Amino acid sequence: MAFDVRDEDKGNNNKQHLNLSTLAYEVVLSDMFTFGEEKLSGFINTVFEYYYPIAEASISRTLNHLNGELSKYISDISGDEKTKKRVLEKLVSQKKDSLVKKAESYERGKSFKFWLNKSNLNYLSEPSSECSEDKYYSRRGKYIKSVLEEYARLPYVEREKIYFSPFMTEIQNAIHEERQLRIMTDKDVIYSVYPYEILSDPLSTANYLVGYCTRYDYPEDEKRPCSFKISALKSVRLEKSKSAFLKNSMWKQLSHTISSHGVQFLVGNEAEIHVKLTKAGMYKYRRHTHLRPPLVRTEDDVYVFQCTTAQAEFYFFKFGKDAEILLPTNLRERFKSMYEAAANTYIS
Repeated sequence: MAFDVRDEDKGNNNKQHLNLSTLAYEVVLSDMFTFGEEKLSGFINTVFEYYYPIAEASISRTLNHLNGELSKYISDISGDEKTKKRVLEKLVSQKKDSLVKKAESYERGKSFKFWLNKSNLNYLSEPSSECSEDKYYSRRGKYIKSVLEEYARLPYVEREKIYFSPFMTEIQNAIHEERQLRIMTDKDVIYSVYPYEILSDPLSTANYLVGYCTRYDYPEDEKRPCSFKISALKSVRLEKSKSAFLKNSMWKQLSHTISSHGVQFLVGNEAEIHVKLTKAGMYKYRRHTHLRPPLVRTEDDVYVFQCTTAQAEFYFFKFGKDAEILLPTNLRERFKSMYEAAANTYIS
C-alpha cells in the first residue's frame, strides 16, 4: 500500500518538500557536480529510484528480505517449529527496531522542494503500488529523506555505483554473458570493450571499467588493455551479437598489468623515467606512497623509475621544483609547458 494522500504532498502532485541534514545536502551537491548533474530534482529522483530497492531505509523491503534469508537458515536447525518461529520473530523485531531508530536519528538541516518524476511518484503514491513503507514512515517525504541520508553516508565509490546503476548493470551483464560493450566516452570517442571487471583504484576514489578495447567497428585493431572511469562514460551498450571471449592467457596478462600499473594507468607503454630529485624531493618520494612508481636504479644524483609516462606525470607533477624530469624528452617538455602555463596565470 502506498502513502496516504496528505495536504503537504498535494495528492498526485509531484511537488515534494524535503529536509536533509547538512551532511547529506553537502554530499548531494558535491555528487551532482562530480557526476555532471545540473538539476537537483533530477539527481534526487535518480538516487532514490536506483537506491530504494536495496536501501535499509526501505524498512519493509529490508525486513521481508531478512525474514526470507533467516527462514532458510533456521529451517536447517533442529528443534521444534514454535521455538524456531519465536527466534525468527525476535531477530526480525530487533532489526526492525534498529532500522526505525536509525531513520528517526537523522537531524534536520536544509529545507527545499523538488519534483518527483513519474516513476517515483507512482511508486510512492499510487494505490496499486507495491510500496508498503507507510508502515514505518508517517509521510513519503520522511521515507525519501531516510533513503537519501543513508546514501550520503556511503563511501564515494558506492554512491558512484548507485548513480550509474544502468551502466553498472549493463557491464555486469556483458561480463556474465561474455559479450562486448559499445561505450562512448565524454570525448565522444566510441570503443568496443572486452570487459574484465569493474574495479576501483587503491584509494577508492573512482570506479573503472577494465578490460581490452579496440576502436568501434575496427575488429582488426590490436586489442589493448584499457580502463575507463565509469563517471566519464556517456553511454554503455551490451552488444549481444559480439562475443568477448579471449584466451585465458590474455586475461592473466591483464591481471598482472593491473597489479603492476594500477587500474588508472593501464593505457600506455612503460618507460624509464629519469628524474633529478632534490633532498626535499627524495623525502616526498619516500612519504608519498600512493601510486608511487618503482625505483629501478640511481645514476649519481639522477633517479630512474619504471612506469608509464601517465603515472609519472600524475605522481611527480605535484613535486614542483623538487623533481626535474630529464627523460624521456617529450615528458620533460610536457612538464615545462604545464608549469609555464600555470605561472603565466599569475603574471599580470
